[in-house]
Amino acid sequence: MGSSGEYLNVDAVVVDIDDTIVNTDRRRHAAWCRVLGRKIPLQEVESHGSREILRRYAFSSRKIWEKFWMLTLCVEESGGDLLELDKPIPHASETLNRWNQQHKLVYLTGRTENMRQLTVDELRRFGFPTREADLEMFALKDWIRFFSSTASVLATRSKMFSSISEQYNILRVIDDNPRFFAAYRKAPVPDRVGLLRKKRFSPREYLENGATRVVESWEQLREPWLT
Repeated sequence: MGSSGEYLNVDAVVVDIDDTIVNTDRRRHAAWCRVLGRKIPLQEVESHGSREILRRYAFSSRKIWEKFWMLTLCVEESGGDLLELDKPIPHASETLNRWNQQHKLVYLTGRTENMRQLTVDELRRFGFPTREADLEMFALKDWIRFFSSTASVLATRSKMFSSISEQYNILRVIDDNPRFFAAYRKAPVPDRVGLLRKKRFSPREYLENGATRVVESWEQLREPWLT
């Protein structure tokens, strides 16, 4: 499983990992409880972004913020154990395995390079295709910039997606974060699919940022592929 560039001029589908095909709520919840030194409701993680949780429970402490991400990104070794709390999102693996038979599959994730083998192992454990797929990951320095500016994440993701679009003919992109569609809409991708996270976002947020449609589950993406 490598980086894109090995197969030029082929049709591809790009898919995010965290909370698009893998549910990370329990892992992030455990990480927050650990760095805060207290229990918080799981519903807080399901309904709010990391900065909002930091504001609510740690008075926007930069130290706690960095501890959370160092744990979540497995820079702190014990973070790897928390991956056992992840769960595959229903119908995602079977759908991607079917698509992978027809098109190049590219995973585009905000996980960092130090998590590459952990991520590949997790994808395989959940039955996701990896052998012919590409895995595009952030450099750790990209996330360090994020500690100061949320705009850096969108800029980095936009740059990575642009690079993929220069190498592949992207037919479809799927993501759970509406903000990232501002990057995806810059490329000529006919099907930009927002996977709705009902507790955090509205369908309108995806569409306003550039999604062409919004679905509530992977079951809605099991239709025969139309090329």
